[in-house]
Amino acid sequence: MRQMDTLAERMNILKKQGYDTEFKIAGNMLKTIDGNDSFLPDQIKVNEFFRFEGDSDPADMSVLYAIETDSGKKGLIIDAFGAYSDAEESDFMQKIRELHKGNIY
Repeated sequence: MRQMDTLAERMNILKKQGYDTEFKIAGNMLKTIDGNDSFLPDQIKVNEFFRFEGDSDPADMSVLYAIETDSGKKGLIIDAFGAYSDAEESDFMQKIRELHKGNIY
C-alpha cells in the first residue's frame, strides 16, 4: 500500500472502512452531529490517528482521529495543532485512554 500524503485521501480511505459517523466535541463530550448520541472519553477509543504537516502553511497542520465508541459508532475528528489548535478538542482528546498507532504525513 502506498503512503497517503493528504488529509482528504486518508479521510476517504477511513470512510470506506466504516468511519462514517459525523462527530463534534461539545461540553466535554463527543456528540454525533445529529445530537442523538453523546460519549464520555472513557466510552471512546482512537483506533488510529494521523498527523499532517503542511510544507509551508501552519494552517495545514492537523491531526485526523479514527474514533470508535463503545456502542460501535465509528467516525472521524479533525483537530488542528499548534497555533490553530482548538483547546476544547485538544483537552478532550487527551482524556481518551485507549489510543493506537499514529502516522505523520
